[in-house]
Amino acid sequence: MRSGRVRRWSVGLALAAAARAALAADDACAGFKWDVAHEHAVFATAAEALSAGIDVASAPSLAPDRLYELAVAPQDQVKFALPPGRKAPVQGASAGLARLHVAGAGDWRISLDQGFWVDVVAGPELVVARDFQGRPGCQAPHKIVLYRLPGGQDLILQFSGAAASHVRVAITPVK
Repeated sequence: MRSGRVRRWSVGLALAAAARAALAADDACAGFKWDVAHEHAVFATAAEALSAGIDVASAPSLAPDRLYELAVAPQDQVKFALPPGRKAPVQGASAGLARLHVAGAGDWRISLDQGFWVDVVAGPELVVARDFQGRPGCQAPHKIVLYRLPGGQDLILQFSGAAASHVRVAITPVK
């Protein structure tokens, strides 16, 4: 009888610990100042694996509202369309390029699972980020950057400055 109670107590403790761990993971992603439910939903889907480009010609095309896992290259092997906005070099940094085309102009969020720097190139210039935020300990997503993107033209996304071999990325419209 006593061993049954001990076993139930042990199972109860294990379930409580698992629930606390799940809440802690959720807490790491809580606290964004924007409603990021849509980004969380996209990050909960299966990612399409692609290799990021090492130059504009090899950059894959990304579509909005999908999750991608981009394999990136050592940053010194990447030929950027324009110099990255972040000037400080990161030891062992990785980088890569992707293409994006949005039909209409508007506010868009680029969400990343890691602390990569992200630039958007529109023609001969970088699009200035309107805002950004991140959540330490959260990878679903970790960082979100808000841009007002021009519609009807090809854009280049430049990822740089993080020491990781892959980055998960989603591009979502602000609704």
